[in-house]
Amino acid sequence: MLSFMAIVKGEHHFVPLPVAVPDLTTLRANRHQATVTWIGHSTVLVQLDGVTFLTDPIWSNRSGPLSGTVGVPRFTPPGIPFDQLPAIDLVLISHDHYDHLDEPTVRRLARVFNPRFVVPLGIKGWLQDRGIANVSELDWGESISFKGLQIVCTPAQHGSGRTLADSGLRLWSSWAVIGSKRFYFAGDTGYAPHFEMIGRILGPFDLAALPIGSYSPRFIAKPIHMSPEDALQALGDLRSAKFIGIHWGTFELAHEPYDEPPRRVAAEATRLGLDPKSILLPKPGEVLVW
Repeated sequence: MLSFMAIVKGEHHFVPLPVAVPDLTTLRANRHQATVTWIGHSTVLVQLDGVTFLTDPIWSNRSGPLSGTVGVPRFTPPGIPFDQLPAIDLVLISHDHYDHLDEPTVRRLARVFNPRFVVPLGIKGWLQDRGIANVSELDWGESISFKGLQIVCTPAQHGSGRTLADSGLRLWSSWAVIGSKRFYFAGDTGYAPHFEMIGRILGPFDLAALPIGSYSPRFIAKPIHMSPEDALQALGDLRSAKFIGIHWGTFELAHEPYDEPPRRVAAEATRLGLDPKSILLPKPGEVLVW
């Protein structure tokens, strides 16, 4: 049973989200269905055309420097324990912030699965310095083919840097994955015209993973983090049939109540008259077909 002991941060009480029991047998045997599983934060496990990949993987108990020994604590555990993962073919990294590029996790993924890491400019060298050689590095607008999928590096409005000394030195991005279906991963981003451009050129998408948390205080966060309402506007720009909310409910990062983002998404979806079946807000570990 999941413990619901509260972790207190200021006036906010952080309790673990309910976690589903993942259908690991289906995940390991699947070769045809398109599935998505929210692991937590911006980490999703996606299966498409027989390829299994992860976005911004983090299994650490803290997000921060010194291999996660200091930093922001995690209050919801990963939806799938690392040692129960199916074989991972590919890893997409959006940028180098600690909660998106987690050193202990990428080292372990490389050691256990040797997946292809696909990263924006500047991160290949960072990975190679840590002994990870199976890396493709792309600029915005560039793409590669991988096991029948087209992986396209697309823009985002955010930033990068792990210390004051390397701020802005590495690129940040979003990603489009195109096969028999089309998947979009926004990474971290503020709302901006790039969504309409991506939707027009590469869409329509079947599923878009969009961040819905860490949006307050708004006057600071707006340029680099979307609100739930922004995320649904981006969904329309991308011309995506379905949406999965990410970047919430996992780490003590935000000023808003930790459980507010999905409530605001649901309210805005109702206001816009969207089909409830198109709005995915799963429990960590819940395997969904898209």
